Amino acid sequence: MPAIEFSRLRTKIELLGKVYHLPGQFLKDLQDLYFFYSDLTFQAGKSNAANVNALQTYRTPVIINRELERMLKPRALAEPENTLNIIDILWLTKVLEPCQLAAGLLGSLPMRFAEAVIERIQTWSLAGEKTELLDMLHIKATETIRRDSPALWIATLRTWVDAKDPALQKFGVLGLMPMLNDPDQDNLPIIFDFLQPVIAKTDPHLAVTLLSIIETLAQKSESETVYFLKQIIKESSNPDLPRFIRRALPAFSEQAQLSLKNCLRENPIP
Repeated sequence: MPAIEFSRLRTKIELLGKVYHLPGQFLKDLQDLYFFYSDLTFQAGKSNAANVNALQTYRTPVIINRELERMLKPRALAEPENTLNIIDILWLTKVLEPCQLAAGLLGSLPMRFAEAVIERIQTWSLAGEKTELLDMLHIKATETIRRDSPALWIATLRTWVDAKDPALQKFGVLGLMPMLNDPDQDNLPIIFDFLQPVIAKTDPHLAVTLLSIIETLAQKSESETVYFLKQIIKESSNPDLPRFIRRALPAFSEQAQLSLKNCLRENPIP
């Protein structure tokens, strides 16, 4: 792999800006850039032989896409329509680096394009993409919406959870993860408010996903999570809820587990 000279890298990125209105040419020039910085000593055919589902990659250093996102973000804000055209063609490659850039640019678009961003997240989430692509999509593409209008993102997730499609319901719950893992996001009440009816209902096909959310919540604030679950226990008439709570117990400290067990004992469901 060639050594990275940042002045040269930035010049290459600036040249990409000259074809920003031509998505096909932009992709071609971007692929040339990735290839230039790719790890040419990596023999993908041999190393990926045992993992046919591995995501294709140019194996470029992480800093390449970081610089691309940083330098192209002003263009995403100034030329959102051109950016959407580029995003769409990048995502179609199904290759790690272009898809990362697509998700990053999607998350850089101004809020007035929130509907277009959400539409793509939903469509691509339901397209059977690989987990790596979906993880980066939900984390990077939602950045502006989560930062500027968390209520809009929560409302979107609620729409998904209330949908009839089980896959979309699952994405509705998983969409909380970027909020929970964001160190700048500490608005737990809005998350608890979203989760209350979902946990109270405890659909079996969402149980594993919900358990992962509970585990993350317990790590973020155990006391608030315990209080939240105890309120659901006290108000619930769902016979499946106690089993779900018991499955969630390992995520908590011994003291918290005891508190939840006592609450279950004191509030038996007829």
